[in-house]
Amino acid sequence: MNVVVTGGGTTAPIDDVRLITNVSSGRFAAAISEAFLDRGASVWHIHVPGSQLPVLRGAQFDPDASDPTAELERLVRLRERWLGLRDRLHRLPLAQGTVADYAATLQRVFATQPIDVAVLAMAVSDFEPEPHAGKVSSDRDSLVVHCRRTPKVIRSVRDWTPSVYLVGFKLLSGASPEELIRRAESAGRINRADLTVANDLQLLRQGRHTLHLVRPGAAPETLEPGDDLAERLVARILTWSGARRSDSSHLPA
Repeated sequence: MNVVVTGGGTTAPIDDVRLITNVSSGRFAAAISEAFLDRGASVWHIHVPGSQLPVLRGAQFDPDASDPTAELERLVRLRERWLGLRDRLHRLPLAQGTVADYAATLQRVFATQPIDVAVLAMAVSDFEPEPHAGKVSSDRDSLVVHCRRTPKVIRSVRDWTPSVYLVGFKLLSGASPEELIRRAESAGRINRADLTVANDLQLLRQGRHTLHLVRPGAAPETLEPGDDLAERLVARILTWSGARRSDSSHLPA
């Protein structure tokens, strides 16, 4: 199976030296890619500079570890895991990190690779400032930034690759489960997604990351918090995408 996973948060330049971004670290996207890799998939991981990366996100020695020997053993195991997975992991960093850069990279992957599943977990900027050449003077007492809406990249995916199993994400903050699910249902229809994953930023920050899985024509499912949350999500995606492929194979030519 060939999978695209996107992670991190895009950036929107204000001028040559300043930019607007968001709080996404790419951590959960990296965990999703790891779960697919552990199940034998080849993964194209599109990410912004500085975001957490599959497997490599843990590749740093902790000098404050209470047991240095155990910490070294952990790194050895991590290296062994990396060596076993690296041939199936294709890292695609966005040079600019902008929405346009993201769209072009994603479209290029779909055009050159037979992708089965796309998990678009990247936090894509909804607005970007009107471009300003050079640097806005820092002598100003205030700075007003006029922003324009960016294209919704996910809405083009179905046109680029009609058969892909498309997974989108909907993030709110301080919303009820009912509101999350309602907004995810609306986003799924507009984006023509097979699955929309709804989650809440406040719960994530509290260490209670919960996912609501919303699919057209199906009752929503909730995945409760846990260290294996990404693995459980990927297991559901594989089940549902596999069922759709099986149904399609029985259709008359």
